[in-house]
Amino acid sequence: MSAKKITSKDVSVNRPIVVVCPNFRQDSGGVVVLHTLVHQLRENGVDAYAVQSKKDYAHIKSPIVRILKRWNHYRLRGRSFRTHPTLDVPIASQEIVEKSIIVYSETVSGNPFKSPRVVRWLLHKPSFWGVDMKMGPNEEIFSFHPAYAEEIDNFPEDRALTVGMFNEGFYENLGLPRKGTCRMVRKGAVYGNYLKTTSKNEIVLDGKSHKEIAQIFNTTEIFYCHDPYTAYLYFAVRCGCIPVVVPQPGLSSKDWRAGIDLKYGAAYGIEEIEWARSTSDKLLEDMKNLEEMHRATVVKFIDIVRKRFG
Repeated sequence: MSAKKITSKDVSVNRPIVVVCPNFRQDSGGVVVLHTLVHQLRENGVDAYAVQSKKDYAHIKSPIVRILKRWNHYRLRGRSFRTHPTLDVPIASQEIVEKSIIVYSETVSGNPFKSPRVVRWLLHKPSFWGVDMKMGPNEEIFSFHPAYAEEIDNFPEDRALTVGMFNEGFYENLGLPRKGTCRMVRKGAVYGNYLKTTSKNEIVLDGKSHKEIAQIFNTTEIFYCHDPYTAYLYFAVRCGCIPVVVPQPGLSSKDWRAGIDLKYGAAYGIEEIEWARSTSDKLLEDMKNLEEMHRATVVKFIDIVRKRFG
């Protein structure tokens, strides 16, 4: 059963919401969803914007040079801001930032904009990138996946915030002949499940564009992935390629599936390849329902922060 469709008429927020976003990069899932959140908030009638991270240049010893660097960064911030042409992501002025609700990801330490209204959005486990979030006691917190909030004590069950990937349209099954395998490392080196054992006939996907990857997913049989939590697993299934997550030390198949939204169509280790192949249709069906569920989390997010911050 699909989730109830909720439109912008159902929610509103008085204050602007400003999401701290780096320049757009299609090869970074975290950056993509930060930009997509702004876009979807605006689709729901919210006055939403992006703002680039502040830099304090604390490592520069000279006070004069540090002041000049900070002034120049402030002067130029936003002038060269890049987003995707299909996304509605305007940059916030200083006046808007000062009165807004600020959304930081877990990669931002503390509260650089000194806002009294802060939301923290976990796009990965807080410890994964080695950044101390330094969360304030009065922040609201949301998580992209339940697995990312495991280190947070008493994490509320209604704090899911998941947005779809803007580039899903690239990925469809073209019915082409298939041969061989492809592989993606991404965060695999950090997870500890990557050994440099790629054969010379295997196609490495890291660094390639979405268009290139979609073509490869359409012409290969198996996709080995060292990053257990990436949308590329789902993109592969959309193209008819079987994704196989290379097992992470200390993480069982059951625990891995507990931390993802879609439970079918992807193998955790080579032993599950045939099961993944036989359940790929189930995953595609679930993905249709999941889109509405994701949009519902955005609406719930708006409702929570409106009640908390106005």
